[in-house]
Amino acid sequence: MDRIIKFSELQEHVQHVYERFKDDPRGNLDSRISGSDPSEFGIAVVLTDGRTIKYGQTDKQVALTGMAKTVAAEVLANQLNKPHDLAKKIKGSSCISGGAKVHKPKVPTSPLGIRLVSAIEPTGDSDGKWDLMIDSLINLTNGTPTLDVELYKALTAENQEANTENTIAEAGYVLYDDAPIAIDLYTKLKAIKVSASELATMAATIAADGYNPLTKENVFDGANAASIVSFMAVHGPHHMSLPWLVRTGLPAQSSYAGSMFGVVPGVFGIAAYSPLVNDGGVSSRSAHAFAHLMKELGISALGSERVRID
Repeated sequence: MDRIIKFSELQEHVQHVYERFKDDPRGNLDSRISGSDPSEFGIAVVLTDGRTIKYGQTDKQVALTGMAKTVAAEVLANQLNKPHDLAKKIKGSSCISGGAKVHKPKVPTSPLGIRLVSAIEPTGDSDGKWDLMIDSLINLTNGTPTLDVELYKALTAENQEANTENTIAEAGYVLYDDAPIAIDLYTKLKAIKVSASELATMAATIAADGYNPLTKENVFDGANAASIVSFMAVHGPHHMSLPWLVRTGLPAQSSYAGSMFGVVPGVFGIAAYSPLVNDGGVSSRSAHAFAHLMKELGISALGSERVRID
């Protein structure tokens, strides 16, 4: 069954949630992120045909932090080209093939993010891996990502203080490349800054099966889009009062720097920015805006209803 939503109606709903939450006081600034203004809030929607809606502060670039996992997963998914192989790499081959379960080591930088980067080819080539990830991010966002040098230094110092490399090794956590390379590259990727407008373009590109609706270029094989969206759903913002996917039906990713983005396959990508985050490091205004927009539109990325924006 098809559901048709007028573009003007979508605009009205996006503006409504922006106005409703732009002054919401909930949340706090994360001490790791400098130069944040608690009053800032912006929301952007990019449709799979390139039509765009923006309200508020959507051009300020802030660090990816945990959203970097999706960038690494996108690169890896397109190198492997098979969902089962991606699942094996995510879990660690021994875990998915019946080996002993290894618990994730407690380190300041996501072990999963480190593992994903370690699995990206070329092995042993730090510059080669980095170029692939940055080129992919540029193609996904149609933007110019920049590095938060101070955050990168601070996160690197955290890893050194926590002895991340040895902790991962002692836990028997599976990596596919030298630990120092994978740890450094994922830490650096976390410190890459993008804007809400750029994130919305990335989300729309994923929603359009790898076709960037602004540049009109195919960024990745559309057959891998479902794997990327599934990854987002599984590793999304779960530290909420209600289960995120049950509440919203929106596969999403979040950053403790204040950004958040979500994907409705075949329809649109959405992103928002507000530096006030909850205890789980999720932008409070962004999360509430996303949840209310999905409710007002009455749609879910997990439903069977096909949605078209007229």
